[in-house]
Amino acid sequence: MKRLTIFAKCIAAALPAIVLCAYTLLCPFGYMDSEYPAWRLKKEVAEGRKYAGERFDTVVLGDSVAMSSVIPEVLGDSVVSLACGGATSIEMYYYLSEYLNNHDAPDTVIILFAPFHYWHIDNYKTRTVYFKAIDLKDLSGLYKNAYDCGATSVIYDNVVTDEISSRLGLPNQYLPAIYAARFTGRYDENTASYEDLISTHGYGGFGNLTECYDESYETSYEDMVIDGDAKLLTLYMQKILRLCNENKIAVRLIQPAVNKATFDNLGKHYYASYRNYIKQLSGICDNIDYETDLRVYDGRYFSDASHLNKEGALCYSGEISEIGNNKEEENAEH
Repeated sequence: MKRLTIFAKCIAAALPAIVLCAYTLLCPFGYMDSEYPAWRLKKEVAEGRKYAGERFDTVVLGDSVAMSSVIPEVLGDSVVSLACGGATSIEMYYYLSEYLNNHDAPDTVIILFAPFHYWHIDNYKTRTVYFKAIDLKDLSGLYKNAYDCGATSVIYDNVVTDEISSRLGLPNQYLPAIYAARFTGRYDENTASYEDLISTHGYGGFGNLTECYDESYETSYEDMVIDGDAKLLTLYMQKILRLCNENKIAVRLIQPAVNKATFDNLGKHYYASYRNYIKQLSGICDNIDYETDLRVYDGRYFSDASHLNKEGALCYSGEISEIGNNKEEENAEH
């Protein structure tokens, strides 16, 4: 009887933590930040839990620049974007792999990243780990690759405890966000964002300015830093291109738009290194259409220093759609 009483007291003491963990796992829309709906939806699309049975001719991969620049419906009726804010080739490789396990292969994959995301990992802890973006079955392979490359942004000091805390929904990982949201304060906003993303097949904007003429962070770089993070990102870009090769998917490796202030102040060596890097990547894939020059748009098309506003996205999407159609016509003629 005494043991039963002690057991009951232990359960009662642990009950608040159990309830909190259950809440973090079951109700993420209530407290997660504004990036979460996109990461969740894109993972559900990859897993075949959204748009089930629907075949897409084109899949878009990339980061926030891709997500805010490419409007799927402008490109066609059968286009979906798996791009997420802060994503790199790492997450996009695993999303595309999962997508191909649950859908027929698309005809084309469009790849679009901000230049610095080809060598810099800035959101692995706060996005990839926090949102549980990589399946458990893939973690050992990822961490082995990161260790071999010396990618310190992925193999950081507390990565194991962070992964465990995220997977179990432990308070040490999510309590600050829950407190900031007052438990359910973000539910309506996140739900609305999620529904908007479904209706647009993954397009979503960033920034809230009507125009922006400021330089972006790209102008602060003098060269592409080829360290462990860059090696890992290159490895996963190569894996994406080889995966497309294996599945006979055409690749369009396109470049983002920047405003004139950004373009005029880019480090010359940095830009030359970047263009050469893209050219080297293009040699991995048999069926690839690539470009190395950044597009330059007027500042009125930007919602912040790095992202296009809706008008800019319509312009950009129309431009790459027209280029894609011209390529198809050329191929048909030959």
